[in-house]
Amino acid sequence: MQQLKLPSHNNGTYPQKSTDSFTIPQQKERLENLLYQKVQQGEDISPCIEALYYLASKQTTEDQLQVMWAEVVRERSAFNSLQRVIITAFAILGMIAFLNGAFRSVKPSAAVVNPPAVQPH
Repeated sequence: MQQLKLPSHNNGTYPQKSTDSFTIPQQKERLENLLYQKVQQGEDISPCIEALYYLASKQTTEDQLQVMWAEVVRERSAFNSLQRVIITAFAILGMIAFLNGAFRSVKPSAAVVNPPAVQPH
């Protein structure tokens, strides 16, 4: 594919931006303007058409990647939430088991088990 040089609308007061700094819709708009100019001048428009097809497929690919990335982030967030719930549940079960064992191993003192008899007056 030929390298397309887009006409710049630079009057010399500002440095010219590279085409990489433009968004895809801006690049498409510039190519459509160039295509219109080439049609009016009777020049070959096939490189412009190829570039427009490329930009359209690039935009579609970027859109698909954004959808896939959003899905990955959603799945990761759901997994992290589930992981926190499971860790919390096991921590609570561990505390219950520990406290149950701790209270069972404590032997009550004799004074608590056999309180002193109350003498009637």
